[in-house]
Amino acid sequence: MDSVVQVLISGLSQGSIYALIGLGFSVAFMASRILNLAQGSYAVLGGFVFLTMVSSYRLPMPVAFVIALLVAAGLGIATERIVNLRTRPWKPVSLDMAILSTLALLVLFEGAAFLLWGSDPKRGPSIQNGVVSIFGALVSWQSIWTMASAAVIAIGLHVFLKKTWVGRAMRSCAQNAMMSHLLGINVRRIGAFAFALGATIGATAGILVSPITWLDYQLGGFFMLNGILAYLIGGEEDVAGPIVGGLLLGLVQNIFLLIPGATGGLLKQVVPMLILILMLVFRPQGLLQQRRA
Repeated sequence: MDSVVQVLISGLSQGSIYALIGLGFSVAFMASRILNLAQGSYAVLGGFVFLTMVSSYRLPMPVAFVIALLVAAGLGIATERIVNLRTRPWKPVSLDMAILSTLALLVLFEGAAFLLWGSDPKRGPSIQNGVVSIFGALVSWQSIWTMASAAVIAIGLHVFLKKTWVGRAMRSCAQNAMMSHLLGINVRRIGAFAFALGATIGATAGILVSPITWLDYQLGGFFMLNGILAYLIGGEEDVAGPIVGGLLLGLVQNIFLLIPGATGGLLKQVVPMLILILMLVFRPQGLLQQRRA
């Protein structure tokens, strides 16, 4: 029983990271209709910057956290500007161009991380050390902080998108960029803000996971893939979708670890891909998204 609880809590903690990265995809897509494949690299770079500020410059964690988010926001804005360099509200970037550009930026950011921090994995500082016993399972305080942070960010983002002018403008730009431009909304500025917001959410995920999973410059692709899985499984353009998708993905991956031997580890990698294929075939809009006419 203890092992089952341990696996479930580990799955929820890992799924919270996937959910946060999926939220980053959702925020950028709902404002620009661009699937930003560089999203995973923000988690890596945010974690590395946070680690550097704390370990090398001895800054307090809150200050280091703010600096890491500012760096990630700058990278998000740079991504939007590069992808939309030659676009206009009446002439948006093509889907192929956007995907290839953000994929190239993912590789570029991973290369920058390799040059700045090297190839050796590094472990970030924990927000709170120690463990707590939950139904006989030992859970680290870092995992609890991760799950709590995902819940707070999701609630705050939901309120922001529903209740603020900027949040409604983001949705308006996604639905009709030309009409939004004619109504006086600065489409490029809204898009840059959405990319910056998505990047800061991704960096937060990297900071939270760095004490649990050691940081490596090649993790950007791993975070990107699982973030997309969470985003597509739960459903596009909604805060609840990536959260549900991320938690389900984390639970599915960790439940297979209960299978003894190497079979469970293999299924942990294969089964989520099979789930994605089935979702794309039978329910491409995701679990929570309404089917469009």
